[in-house]
Amino acid sequence: MKSSNKLILGLALGLTVVLGIMMTAFSLPAVKSGINNVPIGVVAQNDATYEKLAKPLSDKGFKVTQYDSERDVKSAIKERKIYGAFEMSATGDLSLYQATAASAAVAQGLNQIGQGVVTQQKAAAKAQLAPMMAQANDVNTLKALNQKSAAIDAKALKVVELRAFPKDDPKGTGLAAGALPIALGGCWIGAVAIANVIKGKKQKFFAALAFAFVGGLGLVGVIQFGVGTFDGNYWLTSLGAMVGIAATAFFVLGILEVMGNGGLIIAAIMLILLGNPLSGLSSAPEMLPKGWGFFGQLLPPGATGTLLRDIAFFDGNAIALPLTVLLSYVAVGLILFAIGKKSTIVVSETTTD
Repeated sequence: MKSSNKLILGLALGLTVVLGIMMTAFSLPAVKSGINNVPIGVVAQNDATYEKLAKPLSDKGFKVTQYDSERDVKSAIKERKIYGAFEMSATGDLSLYQATAASAAVAQGLNQIGQGVVTQQKAAAKAQLAPMMAQANDVNTLKALNQKSAAIDAKALKVVELRAFPKDDPKGTGLAAGALPIALGGCWIGAVAIANVIKGKKQKFFAALAFAFVGGLGLVGVIQFGVGTFDGNYWLTSLGAMVGIAATAFFVLGILEVMGNGGLIIAAIMLILLGNPLSGLSSAPEMLPKGWGFFGQLLPPGATGTLLRDIAFFDGNAIALPLTVLLSYVAVGLILFAIGKKSTIVVSETTTD
């Protein structure tokens, strides 16, 4: 039986819609990414100093919070409340507190801003010193001015690193690249294979559970011992990966059990077409277009990546949201899996006349 023109046209339109979603999901974050309320801090002892630093940072798109001490700002960074902070000393020296492991892109941006501030300070100080040096006549005065000039040249941004990636992967590339394997592994390779190969609901449930357990150990093993991105507690980080894979696998199994082949489209859109580019793992959720970063954290790849980051580098701080998101996917997936009636995916069906 030949396919009708209506079916051909419908398929073409459907594929065009999928193509449009792919282009939007992958290109929009790249084109529109930037500073969108990235939370940072400023250590200031008075309002004047705070305003001097905070206003230009706010104008650039940062969400700036004032802190009273170095201790407070370090705690805020380690607790994942902010990505970094600037401190201006009484003598005008600028310090940057950063956590590259929170976001290498944000840390790089803060470094560039800090270097720019120091450069401006040096230029202003040199401009004030120039006429004094031109008018100096005696040797002692000129010597003192030359020493001040040398001190200005030596002025530099002081960077205090609080949480860094290991030296084998200083930019955290392995974590950023992990979003797609999580989505593909949990969706296509894992859940689809289980749905096709394993017979019986009970057996599929235990197969997905086993896949999450072994897959979590394997995923973190590769990232930590193979790539070198992680250097924390292997077992705790693996536990986070298990939750992430379980969320993806059970959610996909549930959709497939209810919808059959149609569920593959929904799973692909949520986990791969949207989940991967909106995960924020290569930069930060706050660097994606407004609203998209938070939405990405409500999808399994983004939530899993954030959970792994928080466990591996920040002692489990701020894991409430990603853990809640992932457990919700597990719960919804299990409900759909329980009420669904399809025990296998029908890949194709041929009819002979």
